[in-house]
Amino acid sequence: MKGFSIAGLAATLCASASGISTGAFAQSRVSGVAPAEEQSTTDSLGVSDIIVTAQRREQSLQKASLTIQVVRGDDLIRSGVTDVSSLQKLTPGVNIGMTGGNGQIFIRGVGDFSVSPLSSPGVAFNVDGIYVGRPDGVNGFFYDVARIEVLKGPQGTLYGRNANGGSVNLITNDARLGARTLDLNMQAGNYDLIQTSGAVNLPIGQNAAIRGAFNFVHRDGYLSDGSNDDAQRSGRLRFLWEPNADITVRLSGDYTHLGGKGNDMVYLPRRPGASPYEAQSSAAANAYLDTLGPLAPLLKDIADDNFRDTTLYDLSAQLDWKLSFATLTLLPAYRYLDSNYSDHFAERYESRVKTRQRSLEARLGNASSALTWVIGGYYFRESSPGGVVLVDGGNILQNYRILYKPFTESYAAFGQATVSLTDSFRLIGGIRYTHEKRSLSGSINDQARTPPVVLENFGGRKSFSGTTYKVGAELDLTPRNMLYATYSTGFKSGGFSQTIEPLNVYKPERLFALEIGSRNRFLDNRLQVNLSAFHWKYKDIQDSRVNFDALNNVNFITFNSGDATLYGGTLDIVARPSSSDTITLAGEYVHSRYDRFYFRTPVPFLQPGSTGCPLSGPFAPGATLPYADPSGSTTNNGPLPVIVGDCRGFPMARVPKFTGTASYQHNFAMPNSANLTLGGSVTYSSGRWITIDFIPAARQDAYAVVDADLTYHAADDRWSVGIFGRNLTKTVYYNGGVQASFVGGLLAADIAAPRTYGIRANFRFGS
Repeated sequence: MKGFSIAGLAATLCASASGISTGAFAQSRVSGVAPAEEQSTTDSLGVSDIIVTAQRREQSLQKASLTIQVVRGDDLIRSGVTDVSSLQKLTPGVNIGMTGGNGQIFIRGVGDFSVSPLSSPGVAFNVDGIYVGRPDGVNGFFYDVARIEVLKGPQGTLYGRNANGGSVNLITNDARLGARTLDLNMQAGNYDLIQTSGAVNLPIGQNAAIRGAFNFVHRDGYLSDGSNDDAQRSGRLRFLWEPNADITVRLSGDYTHLGGKGNDMVYLPRRPGASPYEAQSSAAANAYLDTLGPLAPLLKDIADDNFRDTTLYDLSAQLDWKLSFATLTLLPAYRYLDSNYSDHFAERYESRVKTRQRSLEARLGNASSALTWVIGGYYFRESSPGGVVLVDGGNILQNYRILYKPFTESYAAFGQATVSLTDSFRLIGGIRYTHEKRSLSGSINDQARTPPVVLENFGGRKSFSGTTYKVGAELDLTPRNMLYATYSTGFKSGGFSQTIEPLNVYKPERLFALEIGSRNRFLDNRLQVNLSAFHWKYKDIQDSRVNFDALNNVNFITFNSGDATLYGGTLDIVARPSSSDTITLAGEYVHSRYDRFYFRTPVPFLQPGSTGCPLSGPFAPGATLPYADPSGSTTNNGPLPVIVGDCRGFPMARVPKFTGTASYQHNFAMPNSANLTLGGSVTYSSGRWITIDFIPAARQDAYAVVDADLTYHAADDRWSVGIFGRNLTKTVYYNGGVQASFVGGLLAADIAAPRTYGIRANFRFGS
């Protein structure tokens, strides 16, 4: 879409999808992470006020000194968001791809290419205040949602481990005292889409209530073999008890099963004349693969055999106890994930893993006009016993079996305070210390031989510690205009790759971020303009790629690739020129550059066209390399000569310079107090690299996606019915990918959804 650059730039300079909202002013108070209802403190012409809990207390979004975008639950329904990958079209600067069952969340290029429990996300994903440790466990929560808060920048002080790039906080609807309600939402559309979700809220006496919610999704796949479908069954039960004015107890449990064929990828470069959605398993795609290099004919034909069979359930509780001097919050939680899926990277890849997560957070805090503070401790334990990865590439790599048992235990203590020096000037300070113990044992086995042969054993045990902090200042220019400046840091623990020492250890990564921002309301609350600028230093970046390890076995290696610098800004505008019209615009500019990025590959296995980075070498065993590995060694310790790639100067993968969204919504008054709502939005992204290989196939050009909907609302919004269309321009674009192991220059890419359309109906009963 090269001809779209001018319009795309104009959209980017301002942007915001119909789901992005911001708020006005409210007295902040310390609380748990219980959902706060959206509150409006303006008349019908003003921009509504959104209360958030991003900083572990309830406050107006307009008083939060960080870059944050909020997506309301109703807007998730209207935009058709049923999983984490759909969220990116509502939030500029966010890229979310799928690899097998893993949701890979990136904020401004900071995230993780994880495909197994051996690496950790770079963006924290939290549900009702509980951290979700595994990327394949983040789907299945997108129903009966109050709002989603997307926090950009390191959240190391309050959110701790693995929040380098930011945090995505999903807050579900709480049970409500005294309310007897029933909500039903239904959608039907092309690709045989059927979605039904709903919730019922019932009082239990005067001091308790229970809320049950469910979600059912069935949609056929976008790819020619039926892959990239959606099959979900989810349920959630929430219980609220307030025995007195000082104590609130919440209990929550949910269950999800994700089935169907699951996510798969398509080839780039595309076969000449092929549909963008041609599956790897098609006969034409298999014939095309055989033409792409000397090793390709030795690979096994891809069969139509991918699947997804994932079960997860979660139990959590929350106690908020108002003491005489502060509020005590306790958050114990247990999560279980049984993840099974397969997909294809020009080979068959299958993953089977069961993960058990336990966590406990304790906080004590209070808020007053002079001082707002919180202190706390956090414990996290995650084990994945008996994980299995199966790889089948035919004559080259047949019946490869990787067994692993990772274990993580983490402790943290933290505190943050905001001190008012005057009525309009405040100082912020916070600190967190994290100590993490990680261990791993496993082996790589060749099952094709008789008897099976152990190719290598791997593992180790190591502790990592990090201190993160935040300092800043806030200045109220007027009651509706605020300036802020913060400097904050992030820490993501190191860990182990599935190979031998010393190349199996990767170091912690860190991020240092300066942010300056302003939040403003003008024209009697009819115009809201929020903007921020940032400068990040990103150190010891953890990347992952398919490569040959120290024993020359094909492996998926996590390693510290280098450092990067990022800077840019965000602009967010909401305008209500009349009570019937809402214009939202949001955009982000990010300049990124790798200051240091090295990788190495054994000489016999370097494939022409497998990287776009300059190469040097070969370096014989014992020779000095132009960089140090995580152990500090600058020597080639392997048995074979190696080639070293140097990707310095490239922009970071998954970071477009410009992203933005723009939307317009108009309400037409109808007879009998009903109304008709017409809305439309456009999402724009400039070009970007979708993998760290920097090969031509990994370059995504600029694109724009257009959505629209028309909805009739009955009086009091008791029911509504409407039509929707998404990606109306049939834009083809990709969110990520993996280069094929034995076919240099060939990418298996995660393709986004094609044009979809359908009808939607919502019903609300009770009060």
